[in-house]
Amino acid sequence: MSAADIYAQSETALPPGTEPAAQSLETALTSGQTPSFMYNRERPDPFFPFLTQEIIKAEAKAKAELTGTRKFEPAQLTLVAIVSSKRGFLAMVQDSSGAGYLLRKGTKIGEMGEVVLIAQNKVVIEQKNVTGERTSRKVEMILNKEGEK
Repeated sequence: MSAADIYAQSETALPPGTEPAAQSLETALTSGQTPSFMYNRERPDPFFPFLTQEIIKAEAKAKAELTGTRKFEPAQLTLVAIVSSKRGFLAMVQDSSGAGYLLRKGTKIGEMGEVVLIAQNKVVIEQKNVTGERTSRKVEMILNKEGEK
């Protein structure tokens, strides 16, 4: 039993004048002709980019709109001071260019970080990671005493 016979048995009735692809390939091979290329559209194109230009532009626009501490990840900021006030602790951080920012509990840092605790000598930042399941990690910024590095 040839491949064309198996294909013909599993194939439902086709409109008259339409020949299955396997049979046309079989006849082309038996007659000595070079078979014509037939592209199967059932599968996605493997060379089609997953990210379209619109998605790339939208992601770049979202990153460009980040302001203040949202532009920096915790590792890019240096904890300079912690101040006590009536409403709790405030933290002062500085970026590499020397610009200062004020942190309170709930302040957003980076794309997925948020200040969850400010103590006398440290700031704790919780970073959420959304990849399949929701996970988070805590980053601590420790205040160095004067003279320490």
